[in-house]
Amino acid sequence: MPPSHRGGPPMARGGHGDLPSRSSGLHSSSGDPRDSGGELGFGSGAVQVYAPNTPAQADARLSDREQDALVSRFQALSASDPDHVVRPGFGKRGAAIAVRANFFALKYPKDVVLYDYPVVIAPDVVSLTVRKRVFELLESTLEVAPYLHEIAHDWTQRLVSRSRLPADFSATVSEGPERVYTVKVLEPKELRTADLDRYLRGEDADYNPLPIISAFNLVTTAHASHTGVPDKKGYLFPPSVLGESPLALSAGLEAWKGFFATVRPAYGNLMVNVNVCMGAFYVPNVRLSDAMIKYQQTSYGASNPQSFYRRVRVTTKHLGYRRKSGIKAFGSQSARKTVFQCDELGGMVSVEQYFQRKFNIRLQHADDLPVVNVGNKAKDTFVPAELCEIEPGQPYAGMLSEREILEMEKYTAVPPFVSAKTIAEQGLEVLGLRSGAPPIQGFGVKFSLDMAVVPARLLSPPKVIYSSDSLTVANGSWNTRNVRFHRPAQLTRAAILVLADGGREDFRDSSDSALRSVVTRFLATCRASGMQVDDALPPLLFVRLPQANPRDPLRTAAIDAIENEIKTLPGRPNIMLVFVSNSGIYPGLKKLCDSKLGIATVCMQMANVREERGQDRYLSSIALKINTKLGGVNHQLDASSMRWLKNTMLVGMDLTRPGVGCVKGTPSITAVVASCDEEFMHYPASLGFQEQGKEMITGVKQMMTERLSEYLKHMKTLPERVVVFRGGVSDGQFKHVLAHELPEIKAAFRSFKGYSPKLTIAICGKRHRTRFYPMRPEQADKTSNTKAGTLVDRGVTAVYNFDFFLQAHAGQQGTVRATHYTVIFDENRFSADDIQQGAHDASYLWAPTTKSVRLVPPAYAAERARQRARLYLHEILPPPPGSRESAMDEAQILRRAKELWGTGVHENLRGSMFYL
Repeated sequence: MPPSHRGGPPMARGGHGDLPSRSSGLHSSSGDPRDSGGELGFGSGAVQVYAPNTPAQADARLSDREQDALVSRFQALSASDPDHVVRPGFGKRGAAIAVRANFFALKYPKDVVLYDYPVVIAPDVVSLTVRKRVFELLESTLEVAPYLHEIAHDWTQRLVSRSRLPADFSATVSEGPERVYTVKVLEPKELRTADLDRYLRGEDADYNPLPIISAFNLVTTAHASHTGVPDKKGYLFPPSVLGESPLALSAGLEAWKGFFATVRPAYGNLMVNVNVCMGAFYVPNVRLSDAMIKYQQTSYGASNPQSFYRRVRVTTKHLGYRRKSGIKAFGSQSARKTVFQCDELGGMVSVEQYFQRKFNIRLQHADDLPVVNVGNKAKDTFVPAELCEIEPGQPYAGMLSEREILEMEKYTAVPPFVSAKTIAEQGLEVLGLRSGAPPIQGFGVKFSLDMAVVPARLLSPPKVIYSSDSLTVANGSWNTRNVRFHRPAQLTRAAILVLADGGREDFRDSSDSALRSVVTRFLATCRASGMQVDDALPPLLFVRLPQANPRDPLRTAAIDAIENEIKTLPGRPNIMLVFVSNSGIYPGLKKLCDSKLGIATVCMQMANVREERGQDRYLSSIALKINTKLGGVNHQLDASSMRWLKNTMLVGMDLTRPGVGCVKGTPSITAVVASCDEEFMHYPASLGFQEQGKEMITGVKQMMTERLSEYLKHMKTLPERVVVFRGGVSDGQFKHVLAHELPEIKAAFRSFKGYSPKLTIAICGKRHRTRFYPMRPEQADKTSNTKAGTLVDRGVTAVYNFDFFLQAHAGQQGTVRATHYTVIFDENRFSADDIQQGAHDASYLWAPTTKSVRLVPPAYAAERARQRARLYLHEILPPPPGSRESAMDEAQILRRAKELWGTGVHENLRGSMFYL
C-alpha cells in the first residue's frame, strides 16, 4: 500500500499482506478482517439473532414451483444478445435454511406511467454546487409548488414526475440581480410499470429496466437527499439528527453514521437494499488556528496542517456578520510577515497591523501560523487562521491514516443482530421509508417494514488433506497441530534480516538471545511441518535504520541501508525472513526485493514474535506462507471435491485505480494470475499498469499468454477448460468485459496453434451492500453470523443473470459479507450446483491459511498480486505533498510511473507466489 503522509501508512484494515497481526495468525483466513464485511467487531457472549420471535417465511414467489417455472420460461426466451448467460437453474445441494437479507420490498402502482424529464438551465451552469442550489430554489417556486409532492430529481439534470407537467414547463430562479436562471424541462421519456412487471416476471429479457429503476431510486432517496449529506457510500447524517454524540477519529476528524439505499430488481419484486455506512467529516465549529496547532502536535510533524485543511470552508465574523468562504490557499508567510497595499491605512501594512488598526483585534498567532487566503479568482483576501471557524457538515475526501481507520472500526464494531436492528429501525426512519416521506406517497409507493426472508442452503465442506491425514473442518476452519504439509519445500538457502527502527520491541542486536530463540523456534516449526531445513542457522543481517524524517517520507535512506547490507551476503538467498517494527518501511522493502534483488521475503512484526502467548500459532502461519512461496503444497482436497477442476486452469483477473490524493493521469494497476499445478495451490502472476480512465484491462492477451505458457511449462500440456474469475467490475460493466477482455482472452488461445479450450467467465462482486442474517440461534456461528457455506441464489438475486451469493468463510468480526458471483460467459455449460459447490470447495484451497476464504482463490490471488504491484509505484500512490511528483501533469506522471516500474517483477520470482 502507498505510504501515508499523515503519520503512518493507510493500510487495508488488517495490515499489509505478510504482516499478520497476533489476532490473525494461523487461524485467520488471510490476516485481513475485510473478509468479515463492512461492519466490524468481535462476537462475544451468547449467540443472538435479529427478531428471533417474529414469525417469518419466504415469499410464495420464491417457492420451488415458482422458480422452476421461471427457469422454464428462460428456455423459450429469444434474447437479442445470444451471448447473454441466463440462469440455467437453481442449486439443490446443501441443507435448506432461510435467512434474512437487508432488503425491503418496494410496492409500486400497476399500469402507471412515470415521466422522465431532462432538465436544462440557462445560462448553462457547469458547477455541480451551483446546479444543486438552482434546484433548491426551483423547489420553492410557485410554478413547481402544485407538483412538489409527486416529483423527484437528481439535483443536476433529471426530474421524474408522477404526472405529465404542462407543455413548455419552466421557472425562473434568482439569487440577486446577477444570478438569474431559467429552468426548463424537455420532452419526457415515458416509463411504464407494466413493462417493468413483465421484466420482473421473467417474460422479457430484452427490456432495459435501468431507467425506471433509477427513477424509483430518485423517489426512494429523495427525503435523504434533502436531510443528509450525499456520499458515495450513501447518505450521512449529523450526529444530532440521529440523537447520537460525535464520534472522534483524530484531532481533526469525526465520523458520521448514515445509510445506503438502492433499488434492485428481483424476481416478481423491486427490493430496496439498505445498509449502514460511515464517513469522515472535519470537526466543526472550532477555530482554524486551534485545529491546525492540534493537528500538527498529534501528527508529530509528519505532515503539515495546510495540506489537511486546504479544502475546508470557513466562517469569519470580523466584518460584523457571518461570512462563509472557501479556502483558496494558505499564504506562504505569517500575518506579521504578509504585507499588502492598503490606501485606507496609508500604504503598505501587514495583515497583523491591518486587523489591529481597523478591527482592534490583537492576534495571538501573528507569527507562528500562515495566513488564510479566502479570496476569489480575481482577488486575494488574507485572513488570520484564528479568525476563521470551520463550517459544519464538511466531508473529508482524503485518505484516512491507519490510526483513523482503526478508530472508525471501533465505532462500527457491532454484532450482526445489532446491525440488522439499526437498519430496520433507525435506517428506515431517517431515510423516510417508514413514514412514506414526500414524494414517496405522491408516487403511490409503499415499502415493506419487514426485512426480507429468502431461501438459502448450507453447503457441506470438502475434506482437507495434509500429508496423510484428513482433518475435521468446522465452520470453515481446521486445526493443523502435529500435521505435516502435503508436499514440503526445502528451506535450505534462507537468510534472516532484522530491521531495527526505533520500536520498543526491537531486538537489541544480532546477538540478542531473544532473537536467536525466535529463529530457532521458527526453524523447528518448519521442520515439524516436514520442510527440509539446514542444521545451521541462516545468515543473519542486522540493520539499524536511519531515523524517519519528514524530509524523507519514502524512507529512501533506510532502503539504501537495507540494500547495502543485503549485498554483503555471499550469495542470493531464495527467501528472506524479515523482522520489522514499523510497517512504514514495507513498501520500499518489498519493491527493493521483488524488483531489484529478486529475493522472496516474508515479514514478521517483532512485537508479535516476542510474545510467548500465541507464538506457536503465529510462527505456524509464517511457515504456511514460506512453504508456498518456495513451491511447496500445504494441503489438498479430496478427489470428489476436485473432480470439477479436471484439466482446468483457474484464472484470476483484477484492476485497481489510483485512489485518493493521486495526480491526474496516475496509472491503474492490473494483475492476471492462473493455476499451474494439479493441486490448484500455485498462482504465479502477470502484473502491469495502464493509463488512468480505462475501465477494462488492456494487456489481457499478453498476460493470458504468459499464464498459459507457465501452465504448459509445469503440466506439459494446455488446459482443456479455462475458468476466469474477474474482480473489480461493477454490475454495469459486464458487457464491457465481454466486449473488450473476452476477445483478448480468445486471442491468447489462438497464439497456441490449434488451441481452443472451453471458457467460462465469472464476476466476483466484493463491494456490494447485501448482508444476510441467521433466523435462529442454532443456525448461527459463535459470532452470531451465518455459518461458512451459506449460499443464496433466490429472492435478492437477479431475475435473468446466472448469479449467487456465496459465504464460503466464517465471519470473525462484525457482519460477514458473502461474495456475489455472476457467470457472464459459459462455454462449459456449468449447472448451478457445479459452479456453486465448486467455488465453495475451491475456497478451501488458499495456501497460507487454515480457513476457507471469502473469495475463490484465483480472484483472491489476483487481488493480493495487484496490491503488491501498487508498492512498485508507491512514490506516486499518492505522491508526498510538495514533492516533484505532486506537481506533475498527466504525461509527466505516466513517464514517472514507467521509470519507477522498470522491468517489474524480477525474473527470479515470476514463477512463484512471491506476493503472498
